[in-house]
Amino acid sequence: MTLPADHYRILKRNLSLAELLADGIVHALALLAGLIAFPFLLFHGLQTAGIGTFAALAVYAAGFFLMWGFSLAYNMTPPSALKWLLRRFDHSMIYVMIAGTYTAVIPHLDSTTWAWVLGLVVWTGATLGIIVKVALPGRYDRLAILAYVLLGWVGVIAIGPVTAALPAVSLWLLVAGGATYVAGVGFHVWHQLRFQTAIWHGFVAVAAGLHFAAISLALA
Repeated sequence: MTLPADHYRILKRNLSLAELLADGIVHALALLAGLIAFPFLLFHGLQTAGIGTFAALAVYAAGFFLMWGFSLAYNMTPPSALKWLLRRFDHSMIYVMIAGTYTAVIPHLDSTTWAWVLGLVVWTGATLGIIVKVALPGRYDRLAILAYVLLGWVGVIAIGPVTAALPAVSLWLLVAGGATYVAGVGFHVWHQLRFQTAIWHGFVAVAAGLHFAAISLALA
């Protein structure tokens, strides 16, 4: 199966070898940072917060590695049927990463009701997004960008409980990470800019790092 003939990505220019290399380096650095940092976070969570928080952090870690792993595979694979298949997983794992990040925050909430509400909202949204990406590949791609952003900021519905539960520095780091994601979207859609893909993924990496710092400080 290939992209529809009128799909906007058909008109996207081919990346040069230097651009592919730069993008690969960004992915490799993000994965290396995760391989170093997440074991410490998981160990600390298990030792200090118990099995429930550890499970939430494990979901968060899985989302991180699934997103970056499939993104690396998709972006480094030459145009082919395999790349088209990997594209579905790459785009789907963004939803998993967003929901996984929320999952790491939820155990800190004092209100069980709000914890369940926030968890159900983000995972329902992520599930619906994944279904669309898998069942209708290549369609609604521009709308999906908006869906990622909306899902990322859906936590404002619980801003009161979240503000009460998290240290101020963690809250501001979460906001800064979300703002960094949104700022990077401009480069994501700027297809004619050289090294556009590497720059976009650089924004994603910085945002993920800010969120990791927020969760680590909240746990500490």
